[in-house]
Amino acid sequence: MRLKEKLLKLKNQDRLIYGLSCATPAALSVELISAAGYDFVTIDLEHTLIGPEQLCFMLLAARASGIPALVKIAAMHQVFQALDAGAEGIIFPRIASVRDAKAAVKLCHFFPLGERGLNSTWHSHYGRYGMLEAMNEANRRTLVVAMIEDQVGVAQANAIAAIEGIDILLEGAADLSQSLGLPWQTRHPRVKAALSSVRQAAQRSGKHFCALPRTLDDYDTSYQNGVRMFMLGDERGIARRAMTAHLEQHRARHVINAK
Repeated sequence: MRLKEKLLKLKNQDRLIYGLSCATPAALSVELISAAGYDFVTIDLEHTLIGPEQLCFMLLAARASGIPALVKIAAMHQVFQALDAGAEGIIFPRIASVRDAKAAVKLCHFFPLGERGLNSTWHSHYGRYGMLEAMNEANRRTLVVAMIEDQVGVAQANAIAAIEGIDILLEGAADLSQSLGLPWQTRHPRVKAALSSVRQAAQRSGKHFCALPRTLDDYDTSYQNGVRMFMLGDERGIARRAMTAHLEQHRARHVINAK
């Protein structure tokens, strides 16, 4: 089941969708995230040096292992390449206006919503299937995610959420905290209030809100407020914490055995 289809089912059922960000430039990382059971993976180009060829391999791994992949871009020219290579949607960082949101929709969709470039790709099995049919199917399945990360974006959240073609509002608490003069204070009341207003904007427009909980309390609060889509951090942090715990476990055994 594609990610957009899963999201549609959330409106009628008490189901949840969990994703993980992937910043390690390796197809194996995508396969591991899929094997762990996550519902989707986000390949992060904004904060990494993942190149086009590596992205292609990572998206191939996503298709082969059956996990929907979103791509968080660093530059607008990456949108066409990522979608043509198999991304199911694009995350646009720092969306702060209606103009930004409309530009994102135009890049991600073919006519009538957008102006995405036409080409023969794997979507049509390189021309084996009808191009118009492939284009319409891509329009149905492509997700456009607007990440709200500053005060201006928060103020415009209602207008951004109302744009046709915007599917998801994604929180960006870290950069938002900096925008508010509270760097890394992601649980400060002012930051939490701003995130709450973005969530409410999404819900008022019938769009999805994706939360990035940093603690279980954050998770509980989001769930109680109707959030059903979560990004649960990135694989680097999880791997580091797991390795630290593994090492400390054996260091503790050494202390016990040395007595």
